[in-house]
Amino acid sequence: MPIRNQNRAFTMIELLVSATVMILLTAIALVSFSQAMISSRNAKRKADLETMRQALTLHKQATGYYAAETAPNFTDLATVLFAQEYLTEANLLDPKNSEPYVYQAICDHDDGNHCLRVTLQAVLEPDETLYAITAL
Repeated sequence: MPIRNQNRAFTMIELLVSATVMILLTAIALVSFSQAMISSRNAKRKADLETMRQALTLHKQATGYYAAETAPNFTDLATVLFAQEYLTEANLLDPKNSEPYVYQAICDHDDGNHCLRVTLQAVLEPDETLYAITAL
């Protein structure tokens, strides 16, 4: 009986099935990675606002008022607190679009120096939920 040499190769069906499985696994990995990146950016936003709130609280404990009167926007507020060594860095920017965060100071203007509270806000992904921290 002669021995036949048969060429062993993948069939077209086997190749299509394996390619489909690889494509599905890649799609699942990309979705998971995308969600992880969104969660990471949101965590950075929340941490930045908490850092700023702590710096504002330290400033209030030292001076008796918030530094909001001398800083009309978030970037200026961070610069003031950095200059007074309440923050270790002055550039707290949104991790996705490099825009400054939003803050709102509600001040008692009787003498022009005292703020009752300061609200810091960031827009979270993916549904643009507004996240706010208030320093009282």
